Amino acid sequence: DPNTIAIIDPNEMLVDFMTANVNNILPSIEKSEYFVTEKATLTTILNRFIVDQQLKFTPPETYFSVFDSLGQLITEDCSIDKIYRAPEQKSTQIQVVLCKQNTNICCEVTLTASQDGTRSQCFNLITTLKQMSLWLKILDINAESTVDSYSFWNAQQQQFIDVDQTISSILGQAESITVDVLNGEDIIDVILSYDKNSKTIRILKSSPVDSLLKNPNYINQLGLKISPEDCCLVFLSNEPEKKRLEDSDMKNTISDYASITDKPVHFQISTLVKITSYDNPDEKPIPIPHRDITIKQLLEIIGGNDAHTYLASCESKTVLSEKINLSMINDTKFCLARKHETCLVSIQQPNDALVAVVEESMQNQRYLINATMDDVYKQNKSISEDQYLSYKNDFVASRKTPLNLFLPSKNDTVEFILIYKTLPAHVTVSCDEQTNPIEFSCEPSMCLGHVHETVCELWKLKKELYSLVLVDDSEVDADFKLEEVAESVDDVQLKLISIAGIKCNIIYEDRTFMISTTYETLLSTILEEALEKLAIPKADITMFYLNLLDDPENPTSIDLEFSIGDICSVPNNESNTVESMESNTVESMESNTVLLQLQKKAS
Repeated sequence: DPNTIAIIDPNEMLVDFMTANVNNILPSIEKSEYFVTEKATLTTILNRFIVDQQLKFTPPETYFSVFDSLGQLITEDCSIDKIYRAPEQKSTQIQVVLCKQNTNICCEVTLTASQDGTRSQCFNLITTLKQMSLWLKILDINAESTVDSYSFWNAQQQQFIDVDQTISSILGQAESITVDVLNGEDIIDVILSYDKNSKTIRILKSSPVDSLLKNPNYINQLGLKISPEDCCLVFLSNEPEKKRLEDSDMKNTISDYASITDKPVHFQISTLVKITSYDNPDEKPIPIPHRDITIKQLLEIIGGNDAHTYLASCESKTVLSEKINLSMINDTKFCLARKHETCLVSIQQPNDALVAVVEESMQNQRYLINATMDDVYKQNKSISEDQYLSYKNDFVASRKTPLNLFLPSKNDTVEFILIYKTLPAHVTVSCDEQTNPIEFSCEPSMCLGHVHETVCELWKLKKELYSLVLVDDSEVDADFKLEEVAESVDDVQLKLISIAGIKCNIIYEDRTFMISTTYETLLSTILEEALEKLAIPKADITMFYLNLLDDPENPTSIDLEFSIGDICSVPNNESNTVESMESNTVESMESNTVLLQLQKKAS
């Protein structure tokens, strides 16, 4: 009976009389099944397989590598019962791979166990971590563990590796990596969500919470398109109570939060928008659950939703329309500004233009007043490289010129005309009282008197108190043209110098600026000029006052109805209040400079 009795050849292999001997089996056949006794050797089976499949190889150019069902490389001959077979498998599985010289199909895996030292084994590159887990169970590296399988932690990428991944896919282009083998006691599942998306992440209990934001794989899978630095985490597991995590909280471990809830640990990613105000650069972080909100809704969240408050992009310095949805822009930093801290920019078509190119979107654009001409050019991308924005059809300001130099203008609107030619004369005017020079391009025929008027208007100075001179301090007639006083109009260097009898050095918060004036000028006028330089509305003048810093430790309050000449003769007194002054007695000051402090009244 062939079902109960078998004939075994001298190699411990079954002699099958029921199957015809076919010698022309094609090399494409990849699987053969043999019945053998437990004493049959691996080499016997391999020899039979090679003959049956008519396989050919020419060492060392080609050779065979043999692997068991775990992917382990078998390097020595042995009896078939010594080769691994899973309990559920009915047969011992052996994989034979034809290899070429200098082609690596194996990877050496070194297991480091604290109690047993190290063990090494070569595996096929297509071996999965699921097979590796079985190998580790056979080795019994942790006899006390009751887990059915192990988990694998990529220490470099700070994430668990899917057990269906192969050694080859894990290595990638790297020559070696370190993988931690862990049992379930060290692992926890965490829910990470953003907007309507959520993902369950397997992570080490000992991992700090901030590792959830630092891992780009987690961020990308949730569809987050902004930098993790512009996000924060909210702990939701104790709902309805929600806790936004501060920087110190982010250093806590996952297990710290698992210990305070009996629910699955759930962290929500919130977008962190940073709000500054025009007069205060300190950032105030505001968490929002997602970016599918409008600028108007964001203003309501931060409490700036009155008609005279705007929200501007800190990057482009443009005021954003209330209808804009945050999801449509990449900005995360915004500036809260009042109306007087913004201005309108309108770009007009020249009267002699043959073709209209000015778009409707170039009209009435609102910017922060500290925006520069460069911001205007960047916002209006339709302006080509050979087009320029001319002010009053008179000159083209350099790209670093701030818009506040053009204010105040009628209706707080700065108008520019789009021109199509390069103005050949480049002028730079510096002044000791100003932080930055004024640079602009114009026609070489512009006279120095007009240059004088222009820079005084931009700097908001009284023309009669200043003189325009050449860079070597030599004076020139105001009727002279630029092309008549400079060797080259490509770089005309001029200076604006004060010819006033006295100056006021004014300190306001962390700013210091100078105002040239006369002895007859009233302090109320000085206050108005100071507020104008600071872009503070004249209507707010009653909110400010001036102190005389004759003694910095004890500032003297002064009456705005007095003149500069009056305070030059005021003796210091214990009450630090000027109650009476003799305006007909003016003593000259050693430095011809009055040091004043501008302060805002307490609300």
